[in-house]
This record gives sequence, structure tokens and C-alpha cells, in this order.
Amino acid sequence: MKMIQKWISKWKEFKSKKEASYFGTTLYDELTINPLPSLLLILGTILFFTYSLPYAFYLGKFFYWFVGILEITKVLKIPFLDELRYYHYLSAFVYFYISASLLIDVSRLLKDWNRRTVFVKNEIWQIQRFGFGKKLIKFDLNSDGFQLGLEHGGITDYLGCNRLVWEKNGESKFSTPYFFPYKKNKAIVNRILKR
Repeated sequence: MKMIQKWISKWKEFKSKKEASYFGTTLYDELTINPLPSLLLILGTILFFTYSLPYAFYLGKFFYWFVGILEITKVLKIPFLDELRYYHYLSAFVYFYISASLLIDVSRLLKDWNRRTVFVKNEIWQIQRFGFGKKLIKFDLNSDGFQLGLEHGGITDYLGCNRLVWEKNGESKFSTPYFFPYKKNKAIVNRILKR
């Protein structure tokens, strides 16, 4: 047991040294993000695939009905358009195209929602996974022309849907992921808002 604790402490020490060298200081605060929106999005995507896949063949029946209503087979005189199995192939292609598009959109949204936000001196650093590496975005808090907005209050505090948003000329330029406004996050927000 002592050996495991020793390895864990060495791992934590190595990680803290690595992060201190990355940020250039040991004095930084990290905003703790809310994982619930990401988990709900993943759960909704899984439920969509689970419950929609068995009914994908109905799309083929709809295409068959639609072609029959327009009487395309009588006008074009193409005999294979009268066979339902070809429409099932088309429906499988359409279903997997929609599924792939949904997965791409969900992955982009999760990438935006799961950025690591760190406050170093008078800068905000956002670190996100980008391919097999990381992408770093720096933002100076003392920049001119930016307005800071805090989305909070009411039920959003309990759901953890608070965000800090920086706008310029009415257009959102930079925002933090969703977070709960409690404990360490509250101190960070108070420091940024200078209250």
C-alpha cells in the first residue's frame, strides 16, 4: 500500500512540475467546468442511435411512397425504381450520412464545452485537445474594447450553466465553458469582476 501511495505522490509531483513549466508559474487558478451538459449530450446521442436505428428502414418506405406519388417511374420508365430494396439501400446511406454529421457536430460541441480554462496573472489560457496534441488560446484581460458578461442567476446556478463571455462590438469573441459558481470558481469570478 505504501508503494502505491509513493507512486501516486511521485505522479502528482511530476504533473505539477510539468504544469508549472508549461504556465511559467505555480500561481495559476483553474476554472472547474461542469461535466453535466457534456454527459447529457453524449447520453442524448446514444439514445438517438439506439432508438432510431431499428426504424431506419421506414425512410426507404417513405422514399418509395414519395417516388410513387410523383409518378417518376411512369415518366422516366426506369424499372428498378419499382423495387423497394433499392430504397432501403438509399435509406441506409441517408441514415449513416445523418449519423456521421451528427457525430461530427457533437464532437465539435464537446471540444468547445470541455476546454480547460486557466487564469495566469492577467491572462486567460484555454487549452483544448486538438487532434493528437493541444491547442492553446491566450486572452489578455486588460484588452481594450472588450466587454465582460457573466451569464448567471436563478436556476442556471443550480444547473451549473454559468459562463463568462467577452464581447466586442456586440459579437461574442471568447467564452468559458459552463461552470458551477461555487467554492473556487466563485473566488475566480470575483477576482475577474474585481468585486
